[in-house]
Amino acid sequence: MMTTQRKKILVADCHEDVLITLERLLEDAGFDTTTVWTARDLLRLVDSHIFDLVLVNKYLPDADCEDVLKALHKRSDEVPCIVMQPSAPEIVDFARFEALGAKNIVCKHCLRQIVEIVRECLLCDRKPIPAA
Repeated sequence: MMTTQRKKILVADCHEDVLITLERLLEDAGFDTTTVWTARDLLRLVDSHIFDLVLVNKYLPDADCEDVLKALHKRSDEVPCIVMQPSAPEIVDFARFEALGAKNIVCKHCLRQIVEIVRECLLCDRKPIPAA
């Protein structure tokens, strides 16, 4: 019997309740999930581990999301990244974050929708980001 390897998701958010709930929902959906609070921890893990997708909050305590997207893009453009923000995204948000390499932008309070968007994003079966 052939088993499928679980996709690895890295989630960065500065709110513990969001991290706990997203971790539970993503794990229940069949993903291996790692959570971090800061951009520094996110980038450190991306440099040392392989992830299939990164979920990053628009607001982190130590960096702007745009800086995080630029740093991720410098490391590899193979990993899909989804930006979470506290409100419903507007057209200008999509254009700005897409230009920086984000695959989607979602309201971070629509947690079940995030799981569906992660699932859809990974259906394309992109290569994971290589460790540096």
